[in-house]
Amino acid sequence: MTKFAIPHDKVWLRPDVAYFKAQSQADGIDPIELEWNGKYKRIRELRGLAVFGLCLYELYMTPFFVQMNSKDSSPDAFVMRVSPDDSTTNEIGPIEITFYGRSRIGLPRQSLVERLSEKGGKFWKLPSHYYLLIHIGRGLGVGNKEMASYLKKVNANFQVFSIQEISNYPDTIARAISYRPEYMSRDINIGEVCNRLKKSNIPGTVTQIRGKPPENIN
Repeated sequence: MTKFAIPHDKVWLRPDVAYFKAQSQADGIDPIELEWNGKYKRIRELRGLAVFGLCLYELYMTPFFVQMNSKDSSPDAFVMRVSPDDSTTNEIGPIEITFYGRSRIGLPRQSLVERLSEKGGKFWKLPSHYYLLIHIGRGLGVGNKEMASYLKKVNANFQVFSIQEISNYPDTIARAISYRPEYMSRDINIGEVCNRLKKSNIPGTVTQIRGKPPENIN
């Protein structure tokens, strides 16, 4: 078995635990400023990672755990699950997180595909077995099918997902999209999934250091 070799911490959080940790860190910060201000990048990424973990749990109905990378600047985070092929083995996947949304001066001028595919962009730097997680800002329309078509055209060797908050009242609803290896979209009620996890027998934190690189999430 190939071991997962990127240094990482041994403590992993259940996604709802990570979500409420991010919510606590964001307490008192204007939500609009939280979305674009660089000094809140770490909080924004933790929240996005948590939502991603919640979406994975809802999509695949298997426990996932998450952690931010505290040892290096890349990758940004990690996700872990029990291997679907071997219940005694954990799969650990490195995640690069990128934000596509408003800045201090306004809306992005480039489309998402243009932003990521430009020279030096994320499309050209990620190795296989990485996940690219795109956090899309509130209220932005994105050519999701265009993204999926582009990834297929260039035969990207990594998986690409996006998350976007599409409603925050009366419930917080996130849209999760898998672009590759196959296109899939799902709207998820964050509160409902958090509540279900809290009532489950899945531990809120686990300690695990060993694992193997993941196969495709499927």
